[in-house]
Amino acid sequence: MKTLRLTLLFLLCVALFSFASCGILEDIVPSPTPSTDSDPQTEKQEQLDRIRERQESPIQIESPYRIIAIAAGYDFSLAIKDDNSLWGWGNNTSGELGLGMWEWPLSPRRIIGNVTYVAAGYGHSMAILKDSSLWGWGWNGSGQVGDGTTDTRFYPTRIMENVVHVATGWDFTLAITDDGALWGWGWNANGEMGKAGYEQYLVPVFIMDNVIYATAGGNHGLAITADNALWGWGSNTSGQLGDGTMENPYAPIYIMSNIAAVSAGFDYTLAVTTCGELWGFGNNNFGELGGAAVDFHPAPIFLRDGIASVSAGFAHTMVITTEGELLASGQNEYGQLANPERWPRRHFIHVMYDIAYVSAGYGHTMVVTAEGALLAWGLNDEGQVGDGSIENRYAPVVVIRPVEGALSRPLVL
Repeated sequence: MKTLRLTLLFLLCVALFSFASCGILEDIVPSPTPSTDSDPQTEKQEQLDRIRERQESPIQIESPYRIIAIAAGYDFSLAIKDDNSLWGWGNNTSGELGLGMWEWPLSPRRIIGNVTYVAAGYGHSMAILKDSSLWGWGWNGSGQVGDGTTDTRFYPTRIMENVVHVATGWDFTLAITDDGALWGWGWNANGEMGKAGYEQYLVPVFIMDNVIYATAGGNHGLAITADNALWGWGSNTSGQLGDGTMENPYAPIYIMSNIAAVSAGFDYTLAVTTCGELWGFGNNNFGELGGAAVDFHPAPIFLRDGIASVSAGFAHTMVITTEGELLASGQNEYGQLANPERWPRRHFIHVMYDIAYVSAGYGHTMVVTAEGALLAWGLNDEGQVGDGSIENRYAPVVVIRPVEGALSRPLVL
């Protein structure tokens, strides 16, 4: 019997060594058994109280690497450096940072390596690795992680292979495989999976073919097909699908053509055409659409031209022009528009120049400058800005700055 146990132990060690030796997830460890002696919420509050007592100065991390991708979640943040390491900070009560149960970092903390793309939802995260495998972690009560369970995942879990793009909604996920197939999993009460019915999907289910890009909002999804047509499905109670109605379609419907980029907010959508025109539809109560009348707009309306990219948050919008200028509109209660006068902006306002990437969360915003520095501002009650504090930031703060002369000129605000 002892010989049998030793043999099994040897085989287990060999298997673990083989897994670690692949070099992809060398720093992922199994989830620990939760302790019954402590409450995560209590520990978190104690940590935040200690930070307030210390009155820490803002932290700025210097890095030899540039930032190449960012994702702002509901109250947490993710960023990829150009060595393909993934970093995260902010709320981690549901494992959305993949760091285990007991970490709530208020400044960037390394998660895993070999990451090429990342998406952040309400309480879960998804990442594509160099081998095109898709990994997920975080809140999983509706099956949005996609591992076949509803168990919270505090560490990255492998979900599927051959993935080229992923998008996270409120509590569902969309992914595109290398053959152009769009898959989804999680909540489906509003047709988020492009299907009728209220059941949750705990593993990936097929939605449609010929897709090159997808985005997920609060409860609606959109996809761009290879012919640059835009399709949508799911919740449409604010006209966020742009089909001229406020009725939920439970299968993908055609919306408009010549679309190069699209971003879904909580209950509105912004699309950029192949010639740089910005169009919007859905809820506009806070001016999310940046210039349209305050109302619901169930059909696409033209907003402006000269747009390179767009990011729709919960109720605020960030766009980058073809000149690299960052513009903002919508809700500004927490300073998410980088303006200290905290009323909504119903027309686009200037924020700063020389911006390469932008990501809008619930109440905070992150950008990457043309030279690879990471800046953030807005709601910071969970440390989602990443400057080591929990104080709201009404102007951009530098979170990660490349060193060795990478920033050859001052940031232009």
